[in-house]
Amino acid sequence: MIFDHLNIASYCFIIYLMILLFSKFRSYNKKIFGKKFEKKFYKFLFQGSISNMKLKYFLRNIGIIALIFSITGLKTGVTVKPVERKGVDIIFCVDVSLSMNAEDIKPSRLNKVKFELTKIIENLEGDRIGIVVFSGSNFLYLPLTMDYDAAKLFTKSIDTDMISSRGTEISSAIQTSIEAFSDDGKQQKIIFLLSDGEDHGNNSLDVIKRAIKDKVNIFVVAVGSSKGSLIPDNKKLKTFIYDDEGQLVISKVNLQFLDQLAKIGKGRLIRISKSEPVSEEIIEIISQGENALINSFEFSEFEQKFQYPLVVSIIVLVISSLIPAGRFK
Repeated sequence: MIFDHLNIASYCFIIYLMILLFSKFRSYNKKIFGKKFEKKFYKFLFQGSISNMKLKYFLRNIGIIALIFSITGLKTGVTVKPVERKGVDIIFCVDVSLSMNAEDIKPSRLNKVKFELTKIIENLEGDRIGIVVFSGSNFLYLPLTMDYDAAKLFTKSIDTDMISSRGTEISSAIQTSIEAFSDDGKQQKIIFLLSDGEDHGNNSLDVIKRAIKDKVNIFVVAVGSSKGSLIPDNKKLKTFIYDDEGQLVISKVNLQFLDQLAKIGKGRLIRISKSEPVSEEIIEIISQGENALINSFEFSEFEQKFQYPLVVSIIVLVISSLIPAGRFK
């Protein structure tokens, strides 16, 4: 249960209580002569039904309270709405291995990837997107969805501590990305692999070649420089990662492997540089995809309930105004 305008409704309720108290204080002088005198005095001055007047006063108060309650903007539960749009299915397969902390691409390889992904998501319309993260292992981080706000939140939370197992298994990540697509849809399926290409798997290209299905294209975004960079150790300030022999590890982008992977996936290789963005190029690739009707997505949101107390308020206030209460002589 959520209230959009609880503060405003609270102020209105406080003001209404003050008005009631002031009205009660003003009516106090009516009782200084005693109850018996008061009844006779009212019968002499008032022509009509005192019971009707009390009922009218009661209904008016109920109506105003219901009106104030409707101002709170009550939302409860969720409502599920089917959405039909034309677009493509996209999986962003993001490398979260330690080498993605290298800073040859500022502010770091992974942070640059997250920035570009956010820009891409902001420009999508009608496409379903999902995210797979991988290192030594992988998992589907965000299933296919059209909820772009949620996708941006998930993108913001990506970091190299998400997976404890170290290394880079690109072939397994590609298989997980392919499995994330639904088989019943006719829309084009695109995988964007964002990685520095430091693969530690065996026969990765052969495995990927066997796993690729029809209408699945793989576009590869190479992250990192050919010169390479040291890998910062996030657990120790101002230190870098060493190998088992005590030597500093220098991470370089593996362009040859990534280019071969892009050719197998019938896509192309895209490079992230220090200054030039790749989001526009990726958005162009997506826009050129074979759009098909997507109708399997259901969007959930809180259901507005403010209209119910508003209707009650209107009905009660109308009934109150129609009750004949009488008049003073």
